Amino acid sequence: MIDETQVAVMEMAAKGYSCAQIVLLLGLRVMGRENPDLTRAMAGLAMGAGCGDICGALTGGLCLLSVHTAKGIDDERPSPMARTLMGALIKWFKFDELKGEVKPDCLRIFEKNGQTYDASANPTESCADLVINTWRKVMGLLSENQIDPTLGRDEA
Repeated sequence: MIDETQVAVMEMAAKGYSCAQIVLLLGLRVMGRENPDLTRAMAGLAMGAGCGDICGALTGGLCLLSVHTAKGIDDERPSPMARTLMGALIKWFKFDELKGEVKPDCLRIFEKNGQTYDASANPTESCADLVINTWRKVMGLLSENQIDPTLGRDEA
């Protein structure tokens, strides 16, 4: 059975959004927001920053956590939970999601899945589960730490 998040990810992938962009867009959607400039900036993380390096789903998740925990204006301080949450996401991604089998980079994830890395391709359709699971983990980490994922820092 396909759920609403899976449908949204497939639709965004079909529209050409990258893994990092989709994780962020899912988070913004929960907040009832759009931010085209930030969405465009997230494209720089796609396909392991275009060179097969660290996975865009992971970096997108880290960025989404930062939307809720990082400093964004002069008179704001980062949440004391920011680094802890980022560490928890990285640990989960490496050891639970990837089961410690490969480094968390696009090139190795593609190879593990029997695919060839191509920086010009949109991998989101083949990495949909990774994107969805990462977004769900971010939502869980926020909720577990009493951070409302429907609110931005300026509303919390």
